[in-house]
Amino acid sequence: MGGPVFYFDSGEQNASPLVPYFLYEAAGPSSVMTLARRFNGLAIIFEHRFYGDPGVGSFPFPMNASGMAEGGYEAYKYLTTEQALQDPVYFAHNFQPPSLEPYWSLLNPTYTPWVWLGGSYPGIRGAHMRVRNPETFYATWASSAPTEAAVDMWTYYAQAERSMTRNCSADCTHVTNYVDSVLANGTSTEQNKLKLDLYTAVLSGTGGVKPETVNQTEAEQLSNAAVGNNLLLPLSFYQYYGFEASVKPFCDIMETFNQTHISTTDNSGTAPAIASESGIAITHNITAAWNAFLVGLAEIDYDSIPYHDDPIQDNSWMWQYCSEYGYYQVGHPANPHTIESRFISLALFQAACDATFPVGLPPSPNVAASNKYGGWHINPSNTMFASGEYDPWRALSPASTEVGGPNRTTSQVVPACNVAPANDSVFGIVYRDMVHVSDMRALLNTSDVNHQNFSTVGFSSPISTEPFYAGVSLFQSALEAWLPCFGNGTYGSELVYQSL
Repeated sequence: MGGPVFYFDSGEQNASPLVPYFLYEAAGPSSVMTLARRFNGLAIIFEHRFYGDPGVGSFPFPMNASGMAEGGYEAYKYLTTEQALQDPVYFAHNFQPPSLEPYWSLLNPTYTPWVWLGGSYPGIRGAHMRVRNPETFYATWASSAPTEAAVDMWTYYAQAERSMTRNCSADCTHVTNYVDSVLANGTSTEQNKLKLDLYTAVLSGTGGVKPETVNQTEAEQLSNAAVGNNLLLPLSFYQYYGFEASVKPFCDIMETFNQTHISTTDNSGTAPAIASESGIAITHNITAAWNAFLVGLAEIDYDSIPYHDDPIQDNSWMWQYCSEYGYYQVGHPANPHTIESRFISLALFQAACDATFPVGLPPSPNVAASNKYGGWHINPSNTMFASGEYDPWRALSPASTEVGGPNRTTSQVVPACNVAPANDSVFGIVYRDMVHVSDMRALLNTSDVNHQNFSTVGFSSPISTEPFYAGVSLFQSALEAWLPCFGNGTYGSELVYQSL
């Protein structure tokens, strides 16, 4: 008997770009291949329904060039949690790869353990699978899995704020509240000036060079929500790059009034620091903080950073979160540390959903479709949950530390096979200072063309390889304990384990 089938779920994206990195390990080792080598197994990548290349992917409906299903709005009734979970179950029980005909029957989950690996939404799916179909998928590594579906996800940017330096966090909060106050209560003159100043900063070129002309009418027509979204530009790449690599350059410019080349203190530290711990708004005033914020936006020049859009991915995932998952990343004015405008609201998200899909959506996402598997409290056996300490999605994971969350303790003690941990604990690991899905592969070739200018090919950390090696090591230890229990309990004795 051979080793397990290691199933890597690509989730809400085209699987094709992942193949070179996860199966051929183009830029460094991947989790699925490392484990397949270790346990003499077979590695595969599975593409989710309604995703993939136009015309050739996107089972069961082809997608057109605009990214919508050929079957129209009616087709999306087949893009549900249950339909999507049943696909890998059917696939596993009917898996007949070419050139392996003599082993087709042995590859069935009845005779060979199938092990699920996935991060983010694929991590949710893997955890669900251990509850829904434990007879098909024997074990799961669920990375950064927000298993608690929630319509209101105000916590998304709260996690980012917690990772920031205190002066930058304080000033971003003061600026957000100031802008919201002007938009809500200011005169039209004050509002128009604020919008024009912000629009000019956003349109500025590299190094803060202002545009030759700015269309004042366009600036004044910015909606309050558009203004709020522009305030979040410094956090555009936070989810995968974290504070140090993506937000700190902006903070350094803002907090030093763009004097990053000057020492922050003089006279052996006796003079006031340029970048005070309390921030500009408190040390000086809100006008100074707002102007410094605008300089930071202009200097970084966020709108010139290349952005690679996939309309199929955008539309299909939008249907999923609008119909069943929510995750509306809204402002929360009651939070004293908010860095997101109150004008980014639940109504704003719902209106965008209804405009894109005028037919077929519920009035609000039916989060019960996902949460019936446990949500925050999901607790399957043979499952490892991994999280980044400052991952914005951790707030809705079993390792959440939010008020109102499950308050479970994360433990690296491997549970016995087929035995769930105690309800107040989670088997897994929280990676210090890390963010979203930082462990599914290690990026060793940092010059890789697809990992430049804040681009990344999903499920890896562009800032550290430590989560990959820590995660693989812990899950490998777990499989060494769990695999011998598969079937009649003799499976482990027949495996040919290979050393790395």
